[in-house]
Amino acid sequence: MNELIDRVVRFVERERLFRGTRRVVAGVSGGPDSLALMVVLQELAHRFGFEVVVAHFDHRLRPESSADREFVRSLAAERGLRCVTGEGDVAARAAETGRGLEDVARELRYQFLAFVAQRERADAVVVGHTADDQVETVLFRIVRGTGIRGLRGMVPVSTVPGMPALRLLRPLLVLRRAETMALCQAAGLVPRHDPSNESPAFARNRIRLQLLPRMRELNPAVERAILGLARSAAEAFRELERLALAAQPAQRSPEEVIFQLETLRRLPGESLLLVLEREAAYLQRPLAGNGTRLENARNVLNRGQGVVPFGGLVLEASCGLVRIGPPAEPLVFEAKVLDVPGVTALGSLRVVVRTEVEGEGWVAVDRASLRGALRVRPLQPGDRITVRGVRRKVTDWLTEQRVPTWVRRRALAVADAAGVVALLGCPPTCTPPPGPGADRLYLRLEPAR
Repeated sequence: MNELIDRVVRFVERERLFRGTRRVVAGVSGGPDSLALMVVLQELAHRFGFEVVVAHFDHRLRPESSADREFVRSLAAERGLRCVTGEGDVAARAAETGRGLEDVARELRYQFLAFVAQRERADAVVVGHTADDQVETVLFRIVRGTGIRGLRGMVPVSTVPGMPALRLLRPLLVLRRAETMALCQAAGLVPRHDPSNESPAFARNRIRLQLLPRMRELNPAVERAILGLARSAAEAFRELERLALAAQPAQRSPEEVIFQLETLRRLPGESLLLVLEREAAYLQRPLAGNGTRLENARNVLNRGQGVVPFGGLVLEASCGLVRIGPPAEPLVFEAKVLDVPGVTALGSLRVVVRTEVEGEGWVAVDRASLRGALRVRPLQPGDRITVRGVRRKVTDWLTEQRVPTWVRRRALAVADAAGVVALLGCPPTCTPPPGPGADRLYLRLEPAR
């Protein structure tokens, strides 16, 4: 028992699992792994100075589940630990949502553990995943389809699903399932038996009971080989994380993030996905990434133009830049006559017109050359603007000026009776300036105050 606990201690110290931790919530089901976790945590609590609160969630999937709950509650009391229990109707939720029992059980269990951690003001949730769970996780991800990140399996420190601010710790990843049973025996504990762990209805059980035995026929040490693969993948993934961290945007605002094309073009696919996840979190937008979308994004970056949707975000490349943000929809409104001079409201925007200005960001038109009232409106197909005495299509002119597609999409036209005289919402250089000595009007598009 001491040798096993010492092995966990070395792992915990190497991974710094409990650094700065004052209280943890331990998920205890009553099985051998979770009971071993409780035993180990009590030893670690003495060494590292934190408090342990036991939490048990009743999935209500078996008639005897309430007995499991009382077993855990009684055992925690015997060992001087506080215990919080909860329950949820996993089967009803699965039927209601059309999802699998495994997914729903996991979701409700972690929701409960996060709730207890918040209520108890705990620094982390701790679970009893072992090296055998790691093997099954890696195989499950391979079968489902994964990259280097998935091949790592479970990491010692992550976040609680649905609660990114709360740490999830796995101190037993260095122990095999037989060793957690040995810990229970040494502590005089008899774990509860969950017959659902033998049911072939669950994918993980089929991996453990059917796939792994066949693999051992080819390699009796297949578990060790898979664990080695997970460690190698973890080492490789650290380099991918470093590359993602080094890829920083040229501009960042609450609405969108702009990168230089080359910054993202040279990234490996998994590093690119990490960047997308980081910026989605910054923009507080959902991200729906998969292999197909990531491959499409790689193609767009290689071409230097195009758009790929990622759920609540898009990745759009144009003119040597890449935009990550919600879809950039064109402004839709009725044409409005501008107050000259004055301020004209356009919903969340406004057009300011002045005869004298200070500062930058203004475009100028020759007042004497205007034909009738000035109106602001969305750009229209076929719009033209005079550039050095030649009428040019606005779309061609903006492309020549290397204005990205998302800026062009939101650009506005200022027109008189003869046509477009100025462009707003894009760089001021896109509006050709009047000649020397002209009677100038200055215009600027601003956020509404």
